[in-house]
Order: sequence, then structure tokens, then C-alpha cells
Amino acid sequence: MSASSLQTARLDAQARANRSLSRTPAVTAKPAAPKPAAKPAPKKPAPKKPAPKKPAPLPQIAGLSSSQVANAWAVVAEGHRMGISKRGQIIAMATALQESNLRNYTHAVDHDSLGIFQQRPSSGWGSPSQIERPTYAAHAFYRVLVQYRGSWGCLTCAAQMVQRSAFPGAYAQHEHFATTIVTILNRRF
Repeated sequence: MSASSLQTARLDAQARANRSLSRTPAVTAKPAAPKPAAKPAPKKPAPKKPAPKKPAPLPQIAGLSSSQVANAWAVVAEGHRMGISKRGQIIAMATALQESNLRNYTHAVDHDSLGIFQQRPSSGWGSPSQIERPTYAAHAFYRVLVQYRGSWGCLTCAAQMVQRSAFPGAYAQHEHFATTIVTILNRRF
């Protein structure tokens, strides 16, 4: 085979290969016309935030005035906030019932005892203005109570370890009522 016939055979093979391929015509894109600048959408007024829900009113509890229920709520709410179990809250409630019948004493009753737990500033419970705030007093009580968690099965034992009362046996008489109060108030969570 001569060089020219080899060249011809090559061109024929190439032409056959090219015919077997499907071809799409080349599309030449026209440059797109510039779009007019989009107008910004009018700003929608921000959705109104709903007013914060008012907490439900405190329930009435037979045997307690509204201020006593408010003080009981401070004890339960602070216990809940601190992760104190219902049993710990019952111990605190029985203690407050014994010490003040859930009344917030703002004038010293026994020596310099104040507040719902009859805590004494001279014993390191806090300043008089702190102790007179039921939430603070409950927090201070729980802060000590958690150190005696192993004694919580005995309400009198646990309360006495925190309070160091001259009448340690007096706390147990309030356990049933304290349980009722704590149960009712825990329904708010």
C-alpha cells in the first residue's frame, strides 16, 4: 500500500467515524438583556410578640392566708429551680411551718431570728434584708439541706441538722400538711 492510498484509507475511516456520531447544532447564546434592578420588597412590620403569660394565680390552700401561700410558693419554686426533690421541699416546708407558720417575720422574734425559717444573721444565714426575702431564705435553707441528703428519710433529723433547734421533735408534726402544700404547688410546673 502506498503512502497516498494509506492516507486515503485513513481519511475514509475518519469520515465514517464522524458520520456515526450524533451531532447537535452549536447554539450561540445571545447575550441576555440586562434585567432592571429588582425593587426591594416593602418591609413587613415585625410580628408582634405575644405579651408574656401571666402566671396563674396561686391556689387557695385551706388553713393558709394568701401571703402564707405566697411564702410557701417561694419555698417550692426555689426548690424546683435548684433541682431539689419533692422530699427535700417537704422538709423545707415542714421546717417553715414550725418556725414561722409561713409568716415572714421582719422583726426579730427570738434573739435575732427573722424570715420564714427564723434564720439568724448572727449565725451566718445572711443579712437581715436577705433573710427577710422568702426566696433567699429558702435558697439558704436548701444550700445546707443538700449536705445532709442521706438523712432526708427522717424529716426531723434532716430539719434539725439544718436548723439546730432547741425543739427538734417539733418538725414532724407538720409533715402531712407540708406534703399537701408541696403537692398542690408542684402542680404549677
